[in-house]
Amino acid sequence: MKPLYLREDTERQRERLAATVRRLHRSGWMPGTSGSLSLRSGDAVLITAQDLDKGRADARDTVLVDPSEGLPLLGETEWPCAEAPVHLALHGYLPDCETVVHVRAAGGTAPDALDGGAGDGGAGHAGPPAAEPHLHSGPAGFTPTVLPDPPERLDPGRTADAVRAVLGGTAAGAPPALLVAGLGVFTWGRDLGEALAALDRVEEGSRPPLGSGAGVPDPAGWAR
Repeated sequence: MKPLYLREDTERQRERLAATVRRLHRSGWMPGTSGSLSLRSGDAVLITAQDLDKGRADARDTVLVDPSEGLPLLGETEWPCAEAPVHLALHGYLPDCETVVHVRAAGGTAPDALDGGAGDGGAGHAGPPAAEPHLHSGPAGFTPTVLPDPPERLDPGRTADAVRAVLGGTAAGAPPALLVAGLGVFTWGRDLGEALAALDRVEEGSRPPLGSGAGVPDPAGWAR
């Protein structure tokens, strides 16, 4: 494994990542062990650990990952979350992607949760399990790009190919949101504020909403 440059403030990034996960949990975006969050840290990617109780996250529940191999760096004690290959694919494909937010809602993890079917590219993201299965893109919301058939094995190579293919086939100016069958919605941006704003826009196209929106972290002070 080749040496990777890491930010000098990586430990501070760990603390901020964990604090943001806890606040997203309290706001209803990441109940239980669902959801994940990642950001660039120099040449590596810092991401939430697997099977993490989001309400109890701390700096030790974050993992520095080699973006090409998808493996923890030497000295890490945790394993990255199951959705890590999608995070890494987005970080690798999108040059301005610094932060990726992933939320999972039971009604919105399969293509049949979309109005008109996945092939039409129509509709947004479903709400909590009790929500209606079909969605409508509201005037203020927008529709995620759909990846209806992710690789059977979520490894970095296959997932990167699938993500490149689906995002490369979308029109210029497509919203920074990806609905992956079986996993949920991923949004991204140049910082946490942009990624959360994209998630808000997806929520606006869903009825009922994904979360209450109360207590969403203020991106001020988030280190890029």
